[in-house]
Amino acid sequence: PAAPAAPVPEPPRSRVLVVDNDPDVLRGMQALLGGWQCEVLAARDGDEALRLVATATPDLVLLDFHLDGGQTGLMLRERLCAVLPARPCVVITADHSTEVRDAVAAAGCTLLHKPLKPLALKSVMARLLQQRPL
Repeated sequence: PAAPAAPVPEPPRSRVLVVDNDPDVLRGMQALLGGWQCEVLAARDGDEALRLVATATPDLVLLDFHLDGGQTGLMLRERLCAVLPARPCVVITADHSTEVRDAVAAAGCTLLHKPLKPLALKSVMARLLQQRPL
């Protein structure tokens, strides 16, 4: 008999900052994460993200890699680190290049590729949020 598939862990209820310059992607992430009982701080750019984190500290950060104006999610992460305690970070991109993969790894972030699979995101979130300090 085949072994039953391991259940996908539920991400702990948390506050998540999501930054993506595509409004449709941002709305989709809000719906997905909201369905997982997460409080979502949604921003289209770095300035909006900084305004949001000034009023509420996220437990986890989800950043699109390619933002507008030549900015990257990793550049934004540096700006956020100046005003936030260390937070787990997931970078989401359709860019499969070695340069992006290496840069994300060097920054200590987790990389997920578009199109994003909800179960993969849920598993990564559960793992990262369980590792966070209390």
